[in-house]
Amino acid sequence: MGKTTGIDASEWQKSIDWASVKSQIDFVILREGYRKAADKYFFRNVEGCKNNQIPIHGVYHFLYALNNQDVIAEAESCLANIEKAGLPKTIYVWADFEYDTVTNAAKKGVTLGPNECNLFTQTFCDFFKKRGYNTGIYTNGDYYKHWYRQDVLNKYPLWLADYEGGPDYHCLYQQYTNNGQITGINGNIDMNYYYGDKEETNMAKDLWSKTAELMAAESGYLEKASESNLDSKTGNAGYGNYTKYARDINNLGLMGCQGQPWCAVYQFWINWQIFGKEKALDIMGPGFYNCTSITNHAKSKGTWHSEPKLGALVIFRNGAHIGRVTKITSSQIYTNEGNTSKGGVNNVEANGGCVADKVYTRNYSGIDGYVWIDYTDSSEAVVRDYLQLGDTGPAVKTMQQNLITLGFDVGAFGADGSFGQDTQAAVKQAQKKYGLTVDGFYGPDTKSKIEAAVKEQQAGKDFLCVGDQGGQVKELQSNLIYLGYDCGASGADGDFGADTEAAVKAFQKACGLDADSCAGPKTLAKIKAELFKQKNTQAGFQRFVGKVQKTCAVHEKAKKASPAITGYPKLSKGNLVDVLGRDGYEDNWYKVCVADQYIGYAWADSIKKV
Repeated sequence: MGKTTGIDASEWQKSIDWASVKSQIDFVILREGYRKAADKYFFRNVEGCKNNQIPIHGVYHFLYALNNQDVIAEAESCLANIEKAGLPKTIYVWADFEYDTVTNAAKKGVTLGPNECNLFTQTFCDFFKKRGYNTGIYTNGDYYKHWYRQDVLNKYPLWLADYEGGPDYHCLYQQYTNNGQITGINGNIDMNYYYGDKEETNMAKDLWSKTAELMAAESGYLEKASESNLDSKTGNAGYGNYTKYARDINNLGLMGCQGQPWCAVYQFWINWQIFGKEKALDIMGPGFYNCTSITNHAKSKGTWHSEPKLGALVIFRNGAHIGRVTKITSSQIYTNEGNTSKGGVNNVEANGGCVADKVYTRNYSGIDGYVWIDYTDSSEAVVRDYLQLGDTGPAVKTMQQNLITLGFDVGAFGADGSFGQDTQAAVKQAQKKYGLTVDGFYGPDTKSKIEAAVKEQQAGKDFLCVGDQGGQVKELQSNLIYLGYDCGASGADGDFGADTEAAVKAFQKACGLDADSCAGPKTLAKIKAELFKQKNTQAGFQRFVGKVQKTCAVHEKAKKASPAITGYPKLSKGNLVDVLGRDGYEDNWYKVCVADQYIGYAWADSIKKV
């Protein structure tokens, strides 16, 4: 695997000529911001890279948090800026905790040490990991050796600042100098190597796909009567417990238990093929050949769970047998097992003689529990028809918004897209209220009932006021916050309280509407219009209201030859327009918005700032 060269840039470089930079680099990493503030040049840099087709590999956020709640607030601000910039989830979001983080805290009387370094970094990274982003740690050799715990470093990809030769530690990115020189950038610039490839960001998906393919290939393998024909799928079949799996593990210098029951040895072999020897041992423990030992190891690591997950190991009958989960539905669990026999539902058979695919009911009493395996969390494939504890993503967020709408409490973080204990409790409360089976799973019946209840409740509702709750309120709050109106410390929590009322009233006053504190049709329409203008404002441009000095046409593009927009009203002298950008200094075209819905270009000399 080769390396490619790129830069990381921030407001310290000020204005960058990205057209000149393009031919000299393969990628860029941009500073998104610090505290809860965006880097002054972030949006401008994003647009410059997009306009010049420069790959944006990621963004980094400089942490100034004093406590873990600050970290969450900074992460939320970072996410909002990423979404506003229109960046995809394939980018890396890097947590940057370093010397200045500690120094800043000390000035405020707060001491930060290694414990906070590890906690803050994990909180930030997990925030983005749960939301489907790639995420990792930016650090240097000093923090690597003296501050970060190895278990934390092993959890995320590493972007390492190392200015002397190759990296001292395995990393995905290396910042190899801070004195780089690039035409189009004034002064020094940080230079970086990328040691991955284009498929690196899809590692999780690839690992699960490879695991599924490997199990499918091994299905039907018969154990052998002796050590002959171990690589044959069906040759020398017998019940001597001899397999290629035990042989290969013996060759690793580990006790492979040739001639002994081999269900666990098979699962270790699969893990070794996919993850390598060390991670396979980390997953199952040094006593990998014994199901009880595997269970105890998982409990000590915190990977033991009562609920299934795709790719998890499943332990049966007080440690008598083991398999791996290959599919989950609301009522059944599918597995792939070694040392078993083919059979019907709930047919556990240790010492059965082959690798086979099995199926069990969700409530089967013979299942002890599950050992969850980290395929980097995106392996939760869409193979089941319900949501459960531990799930993340847009579907969870929609479910939470609906629950909030119906008056159920999903926890302090509201509709954050993470199915935690509070959300599970809300699901159970809803199931009890609507006469459903109270199991905490958001399956088809629960989903259908909840959505019907929401639809019924919202029918005919065309305004929002103090006391209202739910997804509509959360959307209103999110839009107001985006437009710069403060909805209180809880942010977009779906609860229309006093702070939201104040934000609505402030918006109404600013837009010349009746300040009645309720978000009715006129207010909601105006918010929509302001969002339209905000999102179409050129990055780095200070939007203003202009007065037309002489009648002029509005063109589709900033060119004299460009046709006027069909059906577009002409701008007459005295008209007011929103000016959203400026296209070039030679042609002097303004990007304008008329009647809150039309976007086009007009000659700048025809419009004067009010």
